[in-house]
Amino acid sequence: MPFRALTAFILVLQAATWGLAADPNDWVNVNYVVKAAGSGSTGTTSSARQTIGQKADSTAKDGPYTITSTKIKPPSGDIHDYLSWAPYHWPDCNWCSKGSNHFANPNSTHDNPADGGGDDLPGDGSDDDNGNGDDYYDESIGDTPGSVEDIVDGILRVGNSTDFKLPSKRDRRTSRSRGKMIRKRRALLERSAACELPVIRRDDSLVPNVPVTPPLLPTTALPSLPTPLPDVPVAPSLPTSPPKPGNPVAGTTTRKGVAGTQAPAEAHAKTSQGKVACTPSPTKSLAPSATWTTCPYVVKDGKVNPDVRDLKGPSILQNMPESLLFNTITYALTKTQAHSQTAAKFIDTFFLAPATLMHPNMNFGQLVRGPGKDHQMGTFTGILDFRALVKVVNSAQILKAVKSSDWTPAREQGLTTWMKAYVSWLQTSSIGKETAGKANNHFTFYVNQLAAAQLFLGDTKGATGTLNGYFKKQFLDQIAASGEQPFEAVRTRPYHYRAFNLEAMITNAKLGDQLGVNFWTAKSKYGATIQTALDYAIAQNPGSEDVSDIVPHVAAVAAAYGDSKGKYKSFLQNHDSKYQSESWFFYDQTAALPNSPAAGGKGKRDGTTVPDNSTSSSPDASDPNTDGLTPFSHTPFSCPEVFNYSPKVELEDGLFVTCDELKPLYEIAADPAIVGSEYGL
Repeated sequence: MPFRALTAFILVLQAATWGLAADPNDWVNVNYVVKAAGSGSTGTTSSARQTIGQKADSTAKDGPYTITSTKIKPPSGDIHDYLSWAPYHWPDCNWCSKGSNHFANPNSTHDNPADGGGDDLPGDGSDDDNGNGDDYYDESIGDTPGSVEDIVDGILRVGNSTDFKLPSKRDRRTSRSRGKMIRKRRALLERSAACELPVIRRDDSLVPNVPVTPPLLPTTALPSLPTPLPDVPVAPSLPTSPPKPGNPVAGTTTRKGVAGTQAPAEAHAKTSQGKVACTPSPTKSLAPSATWTTCPYVVKDGKVNPDVRDLKGPSILQNMPESLLFNTITYALTKTQAHSQTAAKFIDTFFLAPATLMHPNMNFGQLVRGPGKDHQMGTFTGILDFRALVKVVNSAQILKAVKSSDWTPAREQGLTTWMKAYVSWLQTSSIGKETAGKANNHFTFYVNQLAAAQLFLGDTKGATGTLNGYFKKQFLDQIAASGEQPFEAVRTRPYHYRAFNLEAMITNAKLGDQLGVNFWTAKSKYGATIQTALDYAIAQNPGSEDVSDIVPHVAAVAAAYGDSKGKYKSFLQNHDSKYQSESWFFYDQTAALPNSPAAGGKGKRDGTTVPDNSTSSSPDASDPNTDGLTPFSHTPFSCPEVFNYSPKVELEDGLFVTCDELKPLYEIAADPAIVGSEYGL
């Protein structure tokens, strides 16, 4: 076996056995942490506290963190602007077959990441940005279906059957080099292009004091090919009335380029209609990075382009907040000044110091590379990269609550200024507005960030309104009566994506709990709650996917809703026998969720009530006389509201789904064996 292939094979085996890499996006109740500081080190969570302390020390060695230590600049040319590349997009140069070729495989789009990248793409085994072999991205194992119909048929064929054996618990990583969150790939649904869809241009709205006329991408590699940013209009906000519907095209993606045909060098090959069929081959050798602005990029179904690892930003935006929270909690529990000082240093470096700070925007997040002006801005998917901002806010709130001497007025003011600018960007930029109109996990994580930032700014009314708006709108269509999450299950890795959206939903509920609101009993229009979604998800066969994706969420749901029958405890023991030693176990306690059903939460605060979005006439779940049961909904299926504005909905950049494709997933019958106890069936 060739060395490169052997290396890739080893990495795949490691990915299959490493298990849960690190904590999910999360929030730990501030008052709970303060009280825990005086309760001693004994008790159920003592091992989890010890783990948090160990991770605080080990991760502190990797900091402080900054995105400015990079050789690859964003289109703005400013190293303070965050940059990441859309991970599932690949160059499709489509050079004409004859003549001099400037790449080893000119027409290759590198279908197999394990094959490496020739001259321009590193192999799949390249280390991450910190040089420790871990990776912000991850690739799935085994084949995945290639169409929406395949996925839906597979789910319906398996149904809600629990007659399967889940994989045994995976080996766990405990060292720093094995302790990072692995971002699972979004397996995009590769479909043939039945029509050419218009490209949505991104605007160049930036926060104050940020350059608005960026030079070309990349500034360090292609000084001879100037491609300035366009002067494009701001994308319109979500319409209030639906436009005239068009003919839906199921699951299409925009494709550019066709198969190469024989033609002389530097000449265009023609199709029978006289259209250009390939790109003329250059006569001079170009730098490998020339693909970034020369070749069109196309979606490859669930395949991570390995050169995205050349960028430091994505891993830093996960590692910095996680280490910050570990050190903050450790200081709160032990009052060891070194941990508070570490937290302060991390905030100074990343948010405040002029030489190393990150600008408060995601203008170049998950940028899809390619020629022309439309590829000089990020995409709506890029906001997801900073989902761990919640942990930054959590850390700051804890430092203030425990009256750390390191939380100075200057730091408070500096971070306040940064958060105000970021909130403004989320709410007013075209990328932020576009994300706010999505229906799947991208919007759920968007709410995480916006509500957390508003909470930090003391805008509790705004934070509560942001959360209430989510649970009264997009949440309505996210969970079917069965507990299925159609917008996530339609993906080629449904087990992962169910867990991923649950991660964001639970974080939103925890933020609400901190604000005094019980969103745990909020219902979709089909009567389902977060618990319903969790119960359905853990009953599904993960196949080749990693069951550990969902383990922390089981602990959270057990803490919020109770576990009188021991179902959740059994699941945790079967799939993570040392779950009580996991750091997230400290966060996922009923005492940390005072407004949850398990803690007797009433679901009200300052006139805000828990959204009951179902149309069932059964008693309200917040009524203590119902024993917490969610009324079973007989609500007939109706297309999610987002389809009022378009016959197709974008789940990822260039990936669309129709209502007809989602309908079978909404109509899965609720199985009493799975969710019967919630509905009283």
